[in-house]
Amino acid sequence: MRKVKNRKIIALLADRILKAKKRKNSIAVCAIVLTTVLFTSVFTIGGNMLRTTTENSLIQVGTRNHAGYKNFTMEEYEILAKDKKIKNLSYNILVGFTTNQTLNKLQCEVRYFENQNAKNCFAWPTTGKLPQKEDEAAVSTIVLDALGIPQELGQKITLEMQVHNRPVTKTFTLCGFWEGKETAAAQEIAVSRKWADEIAPVETIPFYETDGKDYSGYLNPGFDFSNSWNIEKKVEKLTERCGFDPAKVNDGVNWAYGFASVDAGTALLIAAVLLLILVSGYLIIYNIFYLNVFGDIRFYGLLKTIGTTGKQLKNIVYRQAWTLCVVGIPIGLLAGWLIGRVLTPVIMSMLTVGETYYSANPLIFIGSAIFAWFTVWLSCRKPCRMAAKVSPVEAVKYTESGRGIRKKKKKTKRNSLFAMASANLSRNPKKTILVICSCALSMILLNSVYTIVTGFDMDQYISNYMMTDFSVTDATIGAYTGRASVYDGVTEEFERELLAQKGITDTGKIYLLPEKHQTSEKEWATIEEIMENTEYREYFERSTLQDAFSQIRKDRILDVNLYGVNEFVFEKLHVQSGNLDWKAFETGEYILVNAFGDMVDEGVKSTPFAQVNDQVTLELPDGRSKEYTVLAVAELPYALGARMSCLMGMEYILPETEIQRITGGQRPLRMVCNTEKSSQKAVEQWLEDYTQTVNPDITFESKETYVKEFQNLQRVYLITGGFLSGILALIGILNFVNVMVTSILSRRQELAMMESIGMTGKQQKRMLQYEGLAYALWTAVISCTIGIAVGYVIVQLVAGQSWIFTWHFTMAPVLVCFPFLFLLALVIPVVCYRKICGKQSIVEQLRVVE
Repeated sequence: MRKVKNRKIIALLADRILKAKKRKNSIAVCAIVLTTVLFTSVFTIGGNMLRTTTENSLIQVGTRNHAGYKNFTMEEYEILAKDKKIKNLSYNILVGFTTNQTLNKLQCEVRYFENQNAKNCFAWPTTGKLPQKEDEAAVSTIVLDALGIPQELGQKITLEMQVHNRPVTKTFTLCGFWEGKETAAAQEIAVSRKWADEIAPVETIPFYETDGKDYSGYLNPGFDFSNSWNIEKKVEKLTERCGFDPAKVNDGVNWAYGFASVDAGTALLIAAVLLLILVSGYLIIYNIFYLNVFGDIRFYGLLKTIGTTGKQLKNIVYRQAWTLCVVGIPIGLLAGWLIGRVLTPVIMSMLTVGETYYSANPLIFIGSAIFAWFTVWLSCRKPCRMAAKVSPVEAVKYTESGRGIRKKKKKTKRNSLFAMASANLSRNPKKTILVICSCALSMILLNSVYTIVTGFDMDQYISNYMMTDFSVTDATIGAYTGRASVYDGVTEEFERELLAQKGITDTGKIYLLPEKHQTSEKEWATIEEIMENTEYREYFERSTLQDAFSQIRKDRILDVNLYGVNEFVFEKLHVQSGNLDWKAFETGEYILVNAFGDMVDEGVKSTPFAQVNDQVTLELPDGRSKEYTVLAVAELPYALGARMSCLMGMEYILPETEIQRITGGQRPLRMVCNTEKSSQKAVEQWLEDYTQTVNPDITFESKETYVKEFQNLQRVYLITGGFLSGILALIGILNFVNVMVTSILSRRQELAMMESIGMTGKQQKRMLQYEGLAYALWTAVISCTIGIAVGYVIVQLVAGQSWIFTWHFTMAPVLVCFPFLFLLALVIPVVCYRKICGKQSIVEQLRVVE
């Protein structure tokens, strides 16, 4: 066969077809824009969230380095420095921790920083410089504000420190400062190398050969690898190459780079969202091009009669698609990026505390464009094949049923507008199914979003952190500040003034006495059983804990948290077995014992340290011992305890009177209270003022804080899910409009002929409305049947693994949307009919040539 150079003609023909059908093309462009907007906004929000999460995580970790070691001598550092596979190596030297009263709620670390290390550890002065002289210091603005010192160079700063476990006081001159990060685990104070060498010279004894309690004078090197992939494995190999004992050196992997190995659940969720967008985009774009090709099928047949090949017809359709992509994709990229930029701070403000960072990574736009182009290409494949395979003879006789020549029907039946509408829908079942699926998809997603939002249990979420309106404890509890934890920080003065506040209804007290417990033979048998249990193997095989477990096996002595509670707290304990009887418990003859592992109310998911009615002997602080009977296996909720655990996690609980008797009147670890609703704000204001001005050593938590956090979590799902549902709803409506427009255009001559034999325009509009109602009805049926199963899968994938989520069946959003769906089904056909057929006479419509 002779090859003819006709590419320009094919291109010209495709372009003229586009120009001739501007109305249809506008719908196609809108579909491509919406699909691109979906991809771009998802990628933009994802990219912004990734960068924000990474940056804030780096701040929390305290360094940008991929990894590092802690507590090195200079000799160990020099060995590390010889390794050629690491880069950007630098170090800091820990001098000590601050003990200033005004800094008691901050963890402030005094260090000497090398320049590179200061930059990596967010301790590089933006005003001034790092210390050079002995009496110079550089600090964060948060430290200056806490000390009440103006942010001006040359100010005098007096620091009280704990260096080598002894108090040191020094007055420095401020030589530099930087903007402090509230999310940082510690606030750094930089001092000169000269003063560091004087007060805490670099240690020569390896840290693992000491008692592990003095960190002053040790180096903390940080470094990078060639990339952030699989950092943990690289650190293991580095430790091996340097000849370090992995059981003795303390290495650290920067978990902020954890995105390099995304977990399977997150990857599945991302894939599901992208697949959902791909399917929704495919449904509309495929339908548009399918209908366009179908409407032009006679034209393509005529082209074949003059020698156009199937490949050339494919090229015509593809060129139209790529031309529309050139218009639609850039618009979608810009709109999607702007939407993502607007939504990111809203979402991030609800999810994290810290700054929001934005990303304009070219990969966002490249990836979005590729996905959008792929969706268009995928959508065009079948319409292209249909155009290529069309027979010239059958194309002239082609009808919407797609079967060429109609079969004669022997039976006759009474015609009605509804029957005619049903017949029109059954002409092309594939087209009908696609439109229904497209419309149902947005309904299913909207229902899924509502199910997720309403399925989150606020009480369950809050109970993990707060079981009362307010909780008060010492500032050292639950936050490492360089000071030893104070387990009796709730003073008598505070308790007296709290009880004097108006609206206080219930109060609870929790006492803590950390103890050493010598196990009996029976108790040790239980401990051995726990340590050999395969369910807990991962914990007991941790390399970093082997020395501690070996010591436990040798001495059979366990660390125990001995708690004391009053009746109010007693009623809130989690019980696994036995009965909580306060009258028996307050006699002081009974004790409560917890279990190892995760305890669930009324369910066994852990191994008890002792059984009900067993005897437990405690060694009391005065040297005496006393035997108690186990009343129940129970534990103190996390929200009410010290929020710390022992190596084996053993806890005993005694009544308040008994713990005070054996300690001689110890003060509480934590005090909790409930208030009348009308008094909550007043009590919170009083607590805030008291903990800031009267007694800064204590701190408080409010239930309302966690209520707001929970509401923020709900808003994240509502905004992101609502946005996605809204775009899909627009796609569904656009698809329905396109179907009606294409249907009317392809049947314009048919409608004109029906009008010429007596069918009025009103009847035609009524018939088209019946078609629209049929689409709406089937959409409702699909949403309420198959949609329930699809929605359940979506919900379980997104929120099913959350411990605060419970699935509840609901169809409320779908039922609310039904009236609007049916209203659109009635209005859109009429509008389309008036735009297309209402302005032309019957003769003009009959003369239309496809």
